[in-house]
Order: sequence, then structure tokens, then C-alpha cells
Amino acid sequence: MTKQPVLWVLVADGAQARVVVPDAVEGRFRTLVSLGHIPHTREGLHVHDEAHTTHVKGFAEDIGARLNEEARKGAFDQLVLVAPGHVLHDVREKLNKATAALVAGSAQHDYTKLNDHDLSPHLAQWWLAPAEAV
Repeated sequence: MTKQPVLWVLVADGAQARVVVPDAVEGRFRTLVSLGHIPHTREGLHVHDEAHTTHVKGFAEDIGARLNEEARKGAFDQLVLVAPGHVLHDVREKLNKATAALVAGSAQHDYTKLNDHDLSPHLAQWWLAPAEAV
């Protein structure tokens, strides 16, 4: 029997991130781990606020570093990155060569507010069919 590759999908924005994985039993993606979030420290924080931009960039870099560590441990075989363009860029910039080589695809979308059940139609192109017996 062929081993099914382990697929991780990073779903992130500038303030929160989680890794979802295909769940064949449930027929959808499910959250494997939350990678954290940036709490809003004051009301009225605007997207173009310099402090917010710095936090977003730092958060994306932390996510990239975490993905590098998990890849080093062999936690996944393939990685898909789903985030708004600026976050996607910042995460990609932090990936080392070995982790970047595992990236199977990416999409410039913010799906962080979608629950696991609602993610499946948006991530269907990366659904891995069950491995067939050899």
C-alpha cells in the first residue's frame, strides 16, 4: 500500500493562524493546531497603523519559523499556504530551503474566519485522495 503524504494547510491572516489537515473519516478539513493570534491591544487599530504592520510581519515570521521546525521534525510531507498576499509573502520569506521545497501550492485568500466545515470547498484542489493498494 502506498503511504499517503501528510498534507498541512496553513490558513492565516495577519493576526491568527492555524494548520488544517484533510480528515478522510469526516470528509473535510479539520484543525490540527492553532499557531496563535495577535490580540488587539487597543481599540481602533487600523490596518495601515505602523505598529500593527510590525506585529503582522513579526507574526508571519514566527509562523514561518514554526513551520521550519515542524518540517525539520518530519511533521508533514506537503504544505499549502493560504493567506492574504502580504502575509503569504512574509511567511514565504521566513521558510528555509527545505521547508520551501515542501510547498505544494498557495492561495491569496483570508479564510481564517471560516470554520473547518466551510473550508473544504475552498481547499478542495488540495484534497488528497486515499492511497490505493499497490
